[in-house]
Amino acid sequence: MTATRRQTDHRAQFTGCAMMLLAIFASSEITYAQRIQRIAATVNEDIVSVFDLRARMQVVIASSGLRPTPQLQKRLSQQVLRSLIDERLQLQEAKRRNIKVSQRDIRRAKATIEKQNKIPPGSFDDFIKKIGVPRDALMTQIRAQITWQKLMARIILPRVTVGEDEIDETLKRLKERKGQVEYRVSEILLAVDQPEQEGDVRRTAQRLLEELRKGAKFAAIARQFSQTASASVGGDLGWIQEVAMNTELRQIISRMKEGEISGPIRTLAGMQIFRLTKKRRILLGRANDTVIDLQQILLPLRKGLANDYIKAQMNLAQILSDTLSDCSDHRRAAGEAKSMGGAKLGKVRLGNLSKIVRVAVENLPVGKASPPVRMKNGVAIFMVCNRKEAGGGLPSREQIGDRMRQERVDVLARRYLRDLRTAAIVDLRV
Repeated sequence: MTATRRQTDHRAQFTGCAMMLLAIFASSEITYAQRIQRIAATVNEDIVSVFDLRARMQVVIASSGLRPTPQLQKRLSQQVLRSLIDERLQLQEAKRRNIKVSQRDIRRAKATIEKQNKIPPGSFDDFIKKIGVPRDALMTQIRAQITWQKLMARIILPRVTVGEDEIDETLKRLKERKGQVEYRVSEILLAVDQPEQEGDVRRTAQRLLEELRKGAKFAAIARQFSQTASASVGGDLGWIQEVAMNTELRQIISRMKEGEISGPIRTLAGMQIFRLTKKRRILLGRANDTVIDLQQILLPLRKGLANDYIKAQMNLAQILSDTLSDCSDHRRAAGEAKSMGGAKLGKVRLGNLSKIVRVAVENLPVGKASPPVRMKNGVAIFMVCNRKEAGGGLPSREQIGDRMRQERVDVLARRYLRDLRTAAIVDLRV
């Protein structure tokens, strides 16, 4: 065989190998692209791809502080896919009703995200890049949320009314319940629209609960998963009175400590997870924040005094405590008894008083003298002349009306979306 022919054969073999490698690489790229663009679900005329699902999963994990384990992603994938399907339905309905999202709407949404995450204004893009959130996937979610809010404002809100008599009744109940316990509660609701969904939804809720107890962000998970209007504010339901809860929820919430998370609980709407942020008594703030107008009579009890003198001062203090009738009487007696210092201590916050004085006056009725209180340098008789309870103001009529309207809009919005799901042709492929 000549040298020229051997070279020709070698070139032919090399070319053949190269073509085979190119074919393998091309096939791999096509297979990967097909896998990524594979259909996860069809929603009427729209498609949700596996790529869409993976990108949204990245958004959920990065924004919520979830652990990106394969097991968790597998468990949450159906719930995330369901959210994507709901978004497609919402966008389709908004398009049918000619509802559009403006750049101004987008800027406001970005500003809200910046505020929620306590980052400088205008740093939205840098922030999502830093935490690894796919921008296009997040913007799609933001547009869907804005669109749905606009749709509800046009279709649902005009149908919701709150009468003045309803606000009057609410104010009356609040006054009657003054001093009863109320709770600041946040929620995550995973809706159960069909009985066959219950098992999967419960397992997803349980997994979210586990992640929350391991440090995931409650508000962020509520924004991503919760299917109520409260999702936009991180699941915050505001203050709820104990008497307004159903028996099951009241038993659960009343046993929770501040900051504790509980669930999942089956309710009429679906599976719910609750977090107790704070608890207080209706129309009463923290006792330490109460401001009182305080007076005292301080009879001296110095070291080295005869026991008879100390006994006489103690007896005088007890007599004064038993006979003083009001603040003017208290001031007059302070002068006659040659009280140490002036009688008026002025307006003071309970939390700023020493423990011994606070215990003596925190529940003392206005205009009534306290029992004698032994101090380091004497014995004191205190009197509260005025008391302003912390947080003692009722909510405004506007605040009550807004809350009632939002609750009704929330119920109607869930019903509206449920009807869209029922009428839709949805084909799940994964």
